[in-house]
Amino acid sequence: MMKRRIISIAALLFLALYPVTFGGSSPYHSAIMIVLGIYVILAISLDLLVGFAGQISLGHAAFYAIGAYASGILTVTYNMSPVGAMLVGLSLSGVIAAFIGWSVLKLRGYYLAMATMGLAAITHTLIIGMQSLTGGASGLRDVPPFRIFGISMDSYVHYYYFVWAMVVLVIVCCLAIIRSPMGRTLMAIHSDEAAASTLGINCAFQKTSTFVASSMFASLAGSLYAHYMGFLAPDDFSIFTSVHILVMVFLGGVGTIYGAAFGAMFLKLLPELTHTFQDYELLGNGLILIVVLVFMPKGLWGVITAVGRKLKLTGDAISEGNSE
Repeated sequence: MMKRRIISIAALLFLALYPVTFGGSSPYHSAIMIVLGIYVILAISLDLLVGFAGQISLGHAAFYAIGAYASGILTVTYNMSPVGAMLVGLSLSGVIAAFIGWSVLKLRGYYLAMATMGLAAITHTLIIGMQSLTGGASGLRDVPPFRIFGISMDSYVHYYYFVWAMVVLVIVCCLAIIRSPMGRTLMAIHSDEAAASTLGINCAFQKTSTFVASSMFASLAGSLYAHYMGFLAPDDFSIFTSVHILVMVFLGGVGTIYGAAFGAMFLKLLPELTHTFQDYELLGNGLILIVVLVFMPKGLWGVITAVGRKLKLTGDAISEGNSE
């Protein structure tokens, strides 16, 4: 526990000092971290559904889009405040998720994956088709920045701290869920849904509740993205975005929360380090997913924790040898 706290404090210090240290040399570096924070929220929220409730979803980009376009449309067309628009997007995503989840989550395996993929496809088609409202294929322009307590988030430093504060809040909420009785119930459903049902667990309600929470977190990420970019295009919310987020979760480690965040960081930073990867991103995602599922079923986070345990055991053995 002490080591975890030290690591958590070190991570928070790094995030707090990043804009005035590593990010201070170029606004571009802070811009990367802002987008990275948004994708960390998306990966963690999907891990809550996939890793703990055991429900494979390829429709996460749909709720990401709902949050983004709700914020964009309400602020651009109806002059609503960004915070109010974000709350409307969260509520709308929650209602849609509850309505759809109650029926869709009765499916299992690849049937569920196909159904949620259909949701992403329908949302993407509606964005393009409702041109008068969403801007269609041309996109939605002039989305204003957040303004909170009189402070405008048009500065990349301000927005950096705002986004990462939301990341920390989402992580805390997800950890609170999985460590609560609800989290233990979800793990029971994930292990054996039939056995969980015989114990009196309302599996449909629990899975739908998790689907709603996961969707609302994705909607939050969409709102953050909309008010940061100031422009929304349909291609940012396609089925490929859902696949990209799912690969992040499996790459980092399913059912770990921290692993999903690590997978998002790795996969979003990789194109920045190797620019040639951008031209083959979809191919790379597929190859990464195959390699992880075959050779690293617990993801990169599982490899890191296994190495950490091995080093600890080695250190303990050396200490015992020296004492003798």
